[in-house]
Amino acid sequence: MTTTTLDSEHLLDQAAERTGLADFGDLPFREGIDVLLWALRHESGNPPERVAPVAAALVLPALVKRLRLVDDRKRYPEIAAQQVTAPIVITGLPRTGSTHLQALLATRPGARSPAEWEMRLPSPPPEAATTATDPRIGEVQQAIDARAGATRLQSIHPYGARRPEQCLGLIDWGFANQTYLAYQRIPSYYEWYLNYGQRVVYEHHKRFLQHLQFRNPGDWVLKWPKHLFGLDALLEAYPDARIIWTHRDPAKVIPSSVSFVGTLRAMNSPVFDPKRFGAEWSALEETGLHRGLSVRDRVGDDRFLDVHYNDLITDPVAAVTRIYEHFGLPVDDETVRRAGDFQEENPQGKHGAHEYTPEQFGFVPERVRRRFASYTERFGIEPDRPRPGKPGKEAG
Repeated sequence: MTTTTLDSEHLLDQAAERTGLADFGDLPFREGIDVLLWALRHESGNPPERVAPVAAALVLPALVKRLRLVDDRKRYPEIAAQQVTAPIVITGLPRTGSTHLQALLATRPGARSPAEWEMRLPSPPPEAATTATDPRIGEVQQAIDARAGATRLQSIHPYGARRPEQCLGLIDWGFANQTYLAYQRIPSYYEWYLNYGQRVVYEHHKRFLQHLQFRNPGDWVLKWPKHLFGLDALLEAYPDARIIWTHRDPAKVIPSSVSFVGTLRAMNSPVFDPKRFGAEWSALEETGLHRGLSVRDRVGDDRFLDVHYNDLITDPVAAVTRIYEHFGLPVDDETVRRAGDFQEENPQGKHGAHEYTPEQFGFVPERVRRRFASYTERFGIEPDRPRPGKPGKEAG
């Protein structure tokens, strides 16, 4: 593909050729691709010969996935009849322990979290009988291991084909995709993303969950910090959702988040400046926080269960037990044992420490605290407490 053929029609044709399929479904998706391609061409700083390969890498896998999801939905009409009821949804600012919390909650008997492998390669619909032996697991794990910077990324955010993963992989086939902003400097797409209607995002999300539970049902445990951008649409799609909001000192959260995403940006963009990126990404996180708080003000605090990072890190099993009891879920010896075993096998810092300094990205911790003071005061958020016998490593 050359820059002269860099358009959405060409990418759609390529996806159709790869799959032998032509039906992209009834949900809107083209606008996001068009805005992304324009921004990559005019704003990203990539040299002309790099723009088309970058676009193909970002867009083609999700288009292929889309074609196959739509085809599966036609081949198996039962998918559309699936009822997604009372999912547990973890959200809040990133780097607040939500990744670890999702994995802990997913150990409960009967719980179901989307695994990385089944979100990357969901077709044909995964089956409960082969959830640990499906050959797609090995294929996805190999891709994860081969990724540039895999070791450093593991120290920041644990990845694995079988691990529970956040909801990004449930919505990427709609192309309102925050990850594009992580990889490239694309201001026009940034603006478009902030103003895009979230109802369409959550229709994609729900259809994917229906697909995954068709042959492998369970009680959903979901997680994504960017749910803050569309909490109202999420609650419209899942009126009975049980929402956990995780909290941590923003003076830790913001630099940690910027360091994590900045690692991705530096690996993919030719125009990475740490301090400029720090200003860009912290503004995005702050926007999401205020959007989420606005929805919370409208629907009421009683729709949310607040979980503090300090409590989660100090006693993870007690934290998850409190969550189960709050939502009226049974807590027996097996439930407690599984959570304890996972915690023992996955201690904080298992893959190494996340090394960074706030100053790298232009942050002064006390200034960040002042910037987020109304939020921290509202929820009684305290600075990170040191963990007994452990240095200051963190859970994502």
